[in-house]
Amino acid sequence: MCPGSQLDGPLDRFGKAAGAMTDEILVVGVGGLGKCMVLEALGRGLRVSVLVRNRTKLEADLGKEIDLQLSQITVGDALRPTVLDAAMAGVDVVLSGKGADPELAAALADAVKRNRVSKLCWPAGTTNVMAEDGITPNYNKLAHLGTWVERAFHAHAACIAAIRAADINHVIFCPGRMAGLGRRSPDVEASLRINRDSGPFVSYEDAAWVMLEAATTHEYDRQLVSAATTV
Repeated sequence: MCPGSQLDGPLDRFGKAAGAMTDEILVVGVGGLGKCMVLEALGRGLRVSVLVRNRTKLEADLGKEIDLQLSQITVGDALRPTVLDAAMAGVDVVLSGKGADPELAAALADAVKRNRVSKLCWPAGTTNVMAEDGITPNYNKLAHLGTWVERAFHAHAACIAAIRAADINHVIFCPGRMAGLGRRSPDVEASLRINRDSGPFVSYEDAAWVMLEAATTHEYDRQLVSAATTV
């Protein structure tokens, strides 16, 4: 469990003690990945806030017991600056449950910078890391799978560019296909790679673990990371 008190010593540019642990996160969008991130974060003892469009659906998806454990629930449009500012009050790290949306990526990145949040963790895709040789863009190797590959690459690339343009601390998670399995793998950490393809599939549960590792450590800051689930 992350400690709630700050460490003695110098502060970073966001006003947190240097080396202090993350203890308040905001999950934007609580669908398949977002729900698993909420559960993973609560399991780690973090304080969790969410930003959603539909309050009733949130309780139906999470269940009342989990819903009651949330620090704050903001209902509104994640593209509106006033909504984002309210949701990010007191938050250390923002995690998006939705990717492939350049407009949302830009809105979150701008709000993270405006509110002096320490990091944005964003889900992209395996099309946007490098192939095993470290030279070939992975989408070139996947192009035979269909025209969706190039469309996915360009959508994710626009998101990544928007986040980098904001000059904020960030981690971009670049997995293959995602779906829920109902459990987390015991060896997901072993599959983690930086700017390389880890495999074609990752469960929502394993993806949530990676996103929370990215949120609560500095090991993957400003990197593209991937992971895979063995099924």
